[in-house]
Amino acid sequence: MHPEEIGVATKLLYFFLTTLIGARTLGEEYVDLMYVNRSGRRLPRFIPRLGFILLYALLPYVVTRIVKKLKARHSAVESKDESWYKKILTSYPKLLDTIINIHVAIFYFEGSFYSISKRIFGLRYVFGHNKDPKKLARTGNYSALGVIILLQFAIKVLIKLKEYSDENSKTEEEKNMDRAEANSYDTFRKLQQLETLREHFDDDIDDKVNIDLSNPNELPYLPESARSCMLCLSPMVNPCAANCGHMFCWDCIVDWTRQHPECPLCRQVCLEQNLLPLR
Repeated sequence: MHPEEIGVATKLLYFFLTTLIGARTLGEEYVDLMYVNRSGRRLPRFIPRLGFILLYALLPYVVTRIVKKLKARHSAVESKDESWYKKILTSYPKLLDTIINIHVAIFYFEGSFYSISKRIFGLRYVFGHNKDPKKLARTGNYSALGVIILLQFAIKVLIKLKEYSDENSKTEEEKNMDRAEANSYDTFRKLQQLETLREHFDDDIDDKVNIDLSNPNELPYLPESARSCMLCLSPMVNPCAANCGHMFCWDCIVDWTRQHPECPLCRQVCLEQNLLPLR
């Protein structure tokens, strides 16, 4: 009962007992990380820590609840005057994902603030010990991942602009012809669907074997914020945990550890035999 509310309450309680009072979480202690302020010279004060916790743990839940209520309230409205309003409510998750991905790309370039809430309140991580400069030089950085994310975003924007331009350039007659052609091919598509039932049967078997976290019914105990792989930035497929606790797609982390035997996030030594599949 009320799994979302329980998850939010648990997260708030955990951060109140650690970050809010100036203590480190278990993960921060394990990799020897600590919070400092935006300048990196002092520990963050109480108000920024409290603001970060509320924004990180509580705001996503509140916004999601508000959007769900607005969708339910306007689901029966057919007026054209409110069509733009419905589009905004429908596109809200995609817009939020885009903003988060762009922010992650910025993090890969500068390495300062991983989450938007930390950037707003100026909380950043530093190591509690000295790092070997030679080892840091060998490990490199993640700027290439940031470039890939920005390229993906630019391509999506160009595709949307082209679709919008093509749609506006069509005359009313062309639109009617397109609709007529779509109706004429409807029967043909249904016949094609019958022919592919056997192929889909094989795909269904694969789906039962693979665990795809884009399906909310798979591993429902994982919150939405922990269902994406930090290497491919997509919902995890066959998720597994490294010995440090970070989670990735099985294929992503296996390919990574074969070239770099360490966690890509905290640099903890991680071999292929240390990976633990989640079920």
